[in-house]
Formats: sequence, C-alpha cells, structure tokens
Amino acid sequence: MFVGVLRLTLHLPAPGSLKSKRHLLRSALDRVKARFNVSIAEVGANDLWQRAVVGVAAVGNDRAFVN
Repeated sequence: MFVGVLRLTLHLPAPGSLKSKRHLLRSALDRVKARFNVSIAEVGANDLWQRAVVGVAAVGNDRAFVN
C-alpha cells in the first residue's frame, strides 16, 4: 500500500470576503476530487481572505498512481 500526502499553500488575490473565498475554493476542490480521485480539504488559514492551506491525500496499490 502506498500513501501520498500533499500540502499546498495558496494565495488567492480575488476574494474580498470569506464567503467569496470559500465559494472559489469549494469549486476548485470539487473539480480536483472529480478529476483525480483524491481526498482534498482546506486544512488551515480558515479565517484569512487571501490565503488557503489545502491538504491532499491519495492511497493506492501502485506507486505510479499515487505519485
């Protein structure tokens, strides 16, 4: 079994409020989930408008798939 973990810190210049940030981020996270079959969630900087920390995890039997 292979486990892959990724932590991304994103700078989002467009949102002017937490509501618009969450809308933008939710849309992007849903697209990544659908395309790559991984678990993904916002894991940090929840109260900052222009910053998001996203965690991604993948588990599989094939190292190439996880990479």
